Parts: sequence; C-alpha cells; structure tokens
Amino acid sequence: MLGQLLAQTSLPPVYEIRSDTAGLQELDSSYWQKLEDKEGKWTISDVIKLPLSGKFHSPGSKAAPGIDTINVHTYWYRYSLRNITPLVAKISLTSIASYFDVFIINNDSLQVQYHNGYLREWDKRDGLKFAGGSGAISLKLNPGEEVLIYDRRNRHWTTNFNSAIRIWNTDSLIREKYVDYVDSRVNYFGKVHLQEAFVLGLLLLAIFLNLFFYRIVREKVYLYFALYALFLGINRLWNISSQYATWEHPGLLEFVPLLGYAWAFIPYYLIQFFRQFLKTKTTYPGWDKLLISLGILNIVFRVFEFSSHVFSFKVNTLFFNIGLILPFFLIPLCIVITLLLFIRRNDRSIRFLIIGSFPLLLLYFLTSPQEVFGIEIKFIEDILRSDFRLIEVICITWLVISFSLILSLRFDQLRKENAQRALDNERLAKEKEIERTELIEKQKAELEIQVAERTADLKRSLEDLKATQSQLVQSEKMASLGELTAGIAHEIQNPLNFVNNFSEVNTELIEEMKVEMDKGNLDDAKALANDIKENEEKISRHGKRADSIVKGMLQHSRSNSGQKESTDINNLVDECLRLSFHGMRAKDKSFNAKTETDFDNSLQKINIVSQDIGRVLLNLFTNSFYSVLQKRKQPANNYEPVVYVKTERTTDAVRIIVRDNGMGIPQKVLDKVFQPFFTTKPTGEGTGLGLSMSYDIITKGHGGELKVETKEGEYAEFIIILPV
Repeated sequence: MLGQLLAQTSLPPVYEIRSDTAGLQELDSSYWQKLEDKEGKWTISDVIKLPLSGKFHSPGSKAAPGIDTINVHTYWYRYSLRNITPLVAKISLTSIASYFDVFIINNDSLQVQYHNGYLREWDKRDGLKFAGGSGAISLKLNPGEEVLIYDRRNRHWTTNFNSAIRIWNTDSLIREKYVDYVDSRVNYFGKVHLQEAFVLGLLLLAIFLNLFFYRIVREKVYLYFALYALFLGINRLWNISSQYATWEHPGLLEFVPLLGYAWAFIPYYLIQFFRQFLKTKTTYPGWDKLLISLGILNIVFRVFEFSSHVFSFKVNTLFFNIGLILPFFLIPLCIVITLLLFIRRNDRSIRFLIIGSFPLLLLYFLTSPQEVFGIEIKFIEDILRSDFRLIEVICITWLVISFSLILSLRFDQLRKENAQRALDNERLAKEKEIERTELIEKQKAELEIQVAERTADLKRSLEDLKATQSQLVQSEKMASLGELTAGIAHEIQNPLNFVNNFSEVNTELIEEMKVEMDKGNLDDAKALANDIKENEEKISRHGKRADSIVKGMLQHSRSNSGQKESTDINNLVDECLRLSFHGMRAKDKSFNAKTETDFDNSLQKINIVSQDIGRVLLNLFTNSFYSVLQKRKQPANNYEPVVYVKTERTTDAVRIIVRDNGMGIPQKVLDKVFQPFFTTKPTGEGTGLGLSMSYDIITKGHGGELKVETKEGEYAEFIIILPV
C-alpha cells in the first residue's frame, strides 16, 4: 500500500554518495523537497500519504494551493540518498533546529526514526548530542543501499527559514566538531565553570568597586569601566548558561541567546572608558569622533542582528561580515592605535593602561583573521585556538586587575588632590573672610555717617510729605464736598419747588374758602379746608425731605468723628447715587445716564461710619459717571450709558456692587488703581487719591474688602464687602 502511494508521488532525484572521505556535502536544491506545516501537527503517517505527500515542492517553487506559508515554524523535508561506494558510508545529518526528527523509509516501509534538537531533553536525543552547537543524527548506508528520508525541523525563534540539507562524514564530524558528552560535561563543569566563576566574581568586585569610586569622585571613567565590566559579565554568564541549558534545561535555550547580545555594549563602554581616561576629545578631537562612531555603529549592527532573529528577516552576508569585523578587528585595532598615540607621554598610568589592555586586544586581533575573514593561520590554530577560552580568561583577568589597580591609584590621587584643593579653598576662604571683615568694618563706618546724614534728610522730606499729603487729602475732601454740594443744590430744588407751589395753591384755596363761608356754603368750605390740609401735608413732607438733604450735607461736610453708627445701607447707597448723578448734571447739562438699582430689602441696619462709606460711594459713582461720559463722547452707535448698583447679604457680610458699561480699566494698570496719586484722568481732572482713600476706608477702617473686575472698553465693576 505504501509503495503504491509513493509511486503516485513525484520524488526528487536520488543524491549519490560517491566518497567516504568528504567532510561535508551540501545537497543542491534540486535533490530535495519541502512542505510547510504551519500548525506543526502533522505526523510521518500524514505526510507520506496523499494528499500531503503530493504537496511537497522544490525550494524554488510555490507551495501547493491550500498550504499556508506565512509565519511557518515547522517544515518537512524529503530527499533520497544512495551509497555508490564499495564501503559502508557513515554519514550524519545536522540542523540548527529546536526539534529535529529524521524518519528513514526503506523498501516502502518506515524503518526507523531518530530525534534530536537543542530544545529536546538531553536523554531523549539520538545520535551525536553535541556537534558544533547542534545535534547530529548518524546513519550507516551499505554499498548500493538507497534510503528515502523525511525530516521535520522546527524553530521556535524564527519563521519562514530556508534550511539546506547537509551531510557530514561521521568520522570527520567527530574529529572536527564533536566532543564526547561525558568528557565535555566533566571538562566544562570541572574546569570551564571554575574559570568563568572566577571571572564573574572578579567582574562583580570590579563593578561595585568602581561604582563606589564614581559615587565619591563623580568621574565618568569609573562609571564607564563599571558598565564595561557589567556587560562583560553578562556575556560570560551567557557562555556558561548556554552550555548548562544545553545539558540540563533545553527549554531555556530560547531565552539564553538574549544574554549574548550584551556584547553589543562591551566595545562601546570600553571605547568610552579609553576616551574619558585619555581625554581624546581634547587632544585628538577627530580621532575621538571616529572612536565613538565605531562604538555606536557596533550597537546598531547588533540591534539589527537581534531584530533579524525576532522578526525573521534575512541578514545580508556583507552586513554580517561587517558586524564581525567591527568588534573583533576594527575596534581593537583603533584602541591599540589610540594607546600608541599616548605612549610618548611621560605618564605612568598610561603605560599601565597599555600593559593591562594589550594582551586581550592582541588576542582578539590575532584570532580575527580566521573568525572574521576565514583565513586559517596554523600558528594561531595550534597555540591560541586549542586553549582559547583559558587564554581569554587569563587576559580578561589581567585587564580587570590592571585597570582596577590603575583606577584605584587614580582614585587615591584624586582624593589627595581633592583634599589639597579643599585645604586651599578653606585657606583662601579664610583670607577672603578676613578681607571681607575689614572691608565691612570700613564700609560700616562710612555707612553710619551716610545714614545719619540721610536720616536727617528723610525726616525733613517726611515732614514735607506729610504736609503735602494733608493738603492733598484736604483737597480731595473739598473736591468730594464740591461734588456733594453740586448734587445737593440740584436735589434740593425739587422739594423747594413743591413747597412754593403748594403754598401758592393754599393761599388761593383759603381765599375761596372765605368766599364760600360768607355765602354759607359750609360743605364747600369744608372740602376746600380738606384740600388745604392735604397740601399742607405735602408741604410738610417735602420740607422734611429738604431738611434731610441739608442734614446729609452737614454730615458729609463736617469732620469725621470715626464713630460707627447703625445705618440703612440701601438708603445711603440710594442717596449717594442721586447726589452723584445730580452733581454730574450740575457740571455738564448735556450729561445723562441710566441708573439701575437692585437693593436687597431684607438688609438690616449695620454699624458703619456713614460719612466715610458715603465718601467711598460718591467716589465710585463719580468715577462710573465719568467713565460712561467719556465713552459717550466716542463715535459709537447705539451706546446707552448705564450705571448699575446692587446690594446683597451673604453669610457674614454685606456686598455693594457698582458696575458701569464705560471705558473699563486697562489690564496693564489694574494693579495700580489703589495706589496713592495714580489716576487715568487727564492732568488737572483728578488727584489720584480717591480710590486710595476709599481702599483705606474699607479695608483699614471697616475690616472689609474692595475688589475690582474689569474688561477694557466694556465694563468696570467695584465690589465693596463690609463684614456684619
């Protein structure tokens, strides 16, 4: 049945093994086929039968319809081998795969299956378990024997990979690549681990020591060497963990390679260390830029290489080779040249630096021809390659100890210099302190003389200022009184007109009453008497109104006693508003403005100095009427001057709000409106003391607040807050 199925499938041509001495043979793509297994669930039974058996295709052709080739991690390969030599062909199949399975089909039946791969548990691997970093499955083909091979390869860390079919001569593979598992483990855990553990301990000590030095002296050279030691330690840890994971925990091999990318930063921080130690930026700025560029370029190459593994894209061979040349050849060469540039200097620390770094740099430089360029040098292969890891450990140990010694001496020198500098600074500070003390004493004597002279001048100036201020305050009071008087004169005219008119009417009514009494018309006489009585009541009411106006004028005009008395705020505000309005009308007959009031009738009388609060209100109303008058004079359409007054009671205070839609106050001078002698009015029209006196009366005299809110060209609003 299996033979019939295979007969229906187009198999690739048979690859003939013609030599038993060839070390490595790589099959041309025409000798093998592949099949994408995206889910990774197909078994050998599935793929050797139709329809999957018929969907194998050559590497250069497209997959069969229905086969998904995107993000594939598992591939099946099919090829045939025939031994045409007269000897038994001992061959090994290798693959760098997470899981590598080989199935041998012979005489139309499944003969045997082998399992290997670096993620498979060690005890479950077949064949050679450790060969060149990956496992190898060994086969023996008798002369003339032909086998059909299916192998399955799975890689967790990349997708869409193309893998060639490589056939090794088993003896050659063992001789060149393979180390016996038992011997390898004993050797590695017994000797290599001890070496690496020693280096890791030394690096850890160097890290803490240099970070301690950096914390004290704050020199970046210590920080750079600590970072160099840190990433070098991570790289050495990778050397141990990769082998340990191979033997003990293969599952960790997916993550262990991430540690290997720490070596991207090793050359960078080594370059930074030399730049900072030798001050190349100052002495050789052009060369310094080349050094730092090489360090950054090496990181870029490593990041790109890491991305190629993560995102599964192929790296160009030239790019890969340049990435090897940088850390193993070019950077060590440039560091050697840098050290040679400074060797002529008579500086012992530079000589120690050269002695400490040359062995490791020279090791990388000598091994780079084979590592980077593929050039084998027998001398290097025999001497260095055989014990490369031990030599590398010795060179790293020598470098770390030498550099730590150099930095310790440098730290001691810097500490002494800092101590001497501190002593010098302390001595200099004492000298300056003495000079400063002498200078202060001298200046103190001079200042005392100047202070005495200026104090006398200030006393005279203060007396003159007080006299001037008294005159200005009196002037402001007189100006306020003038406004008040003008308003009163205009206001008192109305009740006087009523008194005069009703007096004349009463005279006429009395004459008519006499006539009616003579005629005996008592009813008509009584009616006229009632009219006279009503007129007398009106005369009395308007007389009292005139009397209250006169009393209010006397209260405002007499000197302030400072005594608070119970006052009806609404009446005081209403009276001051009308007096101010009529005062403006007395000055300018064409003046007119709309006044709006919103009084809180629930307000009770509060204790205030009514003369002072009245002066504040008159000042605010006068300013508002002046502002709307100035805006009225501007060429504006449909402008109606409005002055709005509102009283209200809050929890513990009475608020009086005076708002107008006039010119407003410019924002740039808003902070100055309560300063003495500041005014926005033209010269001669204001003293600049009105708002200043008002502010003092409200805040100092009554413990309240006087606030202002405004927008230039639109409105100005003053808020008086009087505590109850």
